[in-house]
Amino acid sequence: MLCYHPGKVTTEMKAPAACGTRPLLAGAGGGAFSGLTGVGGGAVLVPLLTGQLKLSQHRAHATSLAIILFIASAGAIGYWHAGNIDWRLVATLAPGAVIGVYAGAKMMVHVPAPQLRLLFGLFLFFVAFRQLFWDVSAGTPHDGGVAVAIELGFGVAGGALAGILGVGGGAVFVPAIVIFGLAHVGAAGDPQKVAQGVSLVVIACTGFVGTLTNLRQQAIDLETVKWVLPSAVAAAFIASLWANRLDAEILKRVYGVVALLLGTQIIVNTVRMMHARSAPAQRV
Repeated sequence: MLCYHPGKVTTEMKAPAACGTRPLLAGAGGGAFSGLTGVGGGAVLVPLLTGQLKLSQHRAHATSLAIILFIASAGAIGYWHAGNIDWRLVATLAPGAVIGVYAGAKMMVHVPAPQLRLLFGLFLFFVAFRQLFWDVSAGTPHDGGVAVAIELGFGVAGGALAGILGVGGGAVFVPAIVIFGLAHVGAAGDPQKVAQGVSLVVIACTGFVGTLTNLRQQAIDLETVKWVLPSAVAAAFIASLWANRLDAEILKRVYGVVALLLGTQIIVNTVRMMHARSAPAQRV
């Protein structure tokens, strides 16, 4: 029986959960949330990769970004099919995002694992706050140099977040597009859904550059990518088609609750781990 272990494949007999079930479920979870909300899915993938699949924190962040490259591409197809992508905005956000993700991925391998986990937990709290409590209406679109400067700036910020935390950067892209009215939406269009479609296309760009950078740094667990990817891509595509038919407020609330629960778990477990490691030194 072919079984899964992070970093290797073995023919040793194992229970189904230790073989194909866990990576398939991890991929389905990350892919579904990516397609539904327009983010990369790393907020779900990274905790699953470290918790269920036992990857180290740094390898989980790098591996998550590699999977997100394909998840975002699959999800973007669904939004493109529904006419919810502003390609002009993609063209101005993507260059800054590519620069940001390269710098973030280079920085990620130098951040100690406990601090990286805490940073990720705080990021999830921000996502939860934004989804559950930050109720904003679409802003008025900007034109000219002001619009380009804003778009490039948020591109860099979202890309850097993607590179460091192994997420797509959608937690920056989606609210920025909506709040600042960056997307040019027709009278019948939904700014939230257009923002999610644009976000996924830009995330595919950052995922490509970040993955190349992490491959050079040998930070990606390619065996994990192979096992997780099929269910992740399928779930992202199906969820993106579904998202274009659902009320955006429902999607925001569900994702916010999940981010809050995951963030709380990560921070509590990390603080306990850091306290346990410091206790022997204190006794000496």
